[in-house]
Amino acid sequence: MERAAALAHALRLLARRAMSEARLKEKLLARFAPEEVEEALKRLKAMGYLDDRAFAETYVATRARYGPMKLRRLLLAQGVGEEIVEAVLPKEEDVLQAALKVLRRYPRRGDKAKAVRFLKGRGFPLGVALEAYRLVKEEEEG
Repeated sequence: MERAAALAHALRLLARRAMSEARLKEKLLARFAPEEVEEALKRLKAMGYLDDRAFAETYVATRARYGPMKLRRLLLAQGVGEEIVEAVLPKEEDVLQAALKVLRRYPRRGDKAKAVRFLKGRGFPLGVALEAYRLVKEEEEG
């Protein structure tokens, strides 16, 4: 009976918001015994409702305004494993395109220091931030 309760609670949590296995396990352990939680997690994986890789891919896709450094921190904080994080982070050529997209919407992009600091704060590497600034400046001048 309790195993069904743990599974039902896990399904309710996942229906509200996608989460990593580690985050879900943490929430379930607050209410249920460890063996019940493990059984519920195993069932959820078998049913396809719990997949850290799919969670991480969606998480990254919905946060395109952030650079790879910030995305890495956010995913690790969600309990996603390092190897999955490395696999889902955007590739180098995509990072520059994302930085350009973010910078084009930034109202103070004319001030180099502020624009670069803004991109760094969003998790973009310094080299990418500088290159994005240079390219946006060329677009505006040309």
